[in-house]
Amino acid sequence: MKANLNDISAKEKSAEKQEFAGYVGKRLRKIRTEKGISQEQLSEKAGYYRTYVGHIENGQHSPSVHTMWRLSKVLKVDLGELLKGL
Repeated sequence: MKANLNDISAKEKSAEKQEFAGYVGKRLRKIRTEKGISQEQLSEKAGYYRTYVGHIENGQHSPSVHTMWRLSKVLKVDLGELLKGL
């Protein structure tokens, strides 16, 4: 990350957001599979479409903090677990 965020280009910002989305998606999938919960079960309990959860896990969508919070509640993990190691 650059020292001054005003110096970041739109392309760099987009790449940074994509990197973040990919990381969160991988963490979500890892935790979900460790808990033995399917995408369908997770999405239904959290109130989202299964395809949306799939897009998050594939890094195609960057979820809001509220979405991550809802998913973490269903998974019974602290929200920080989704961001661990970031």
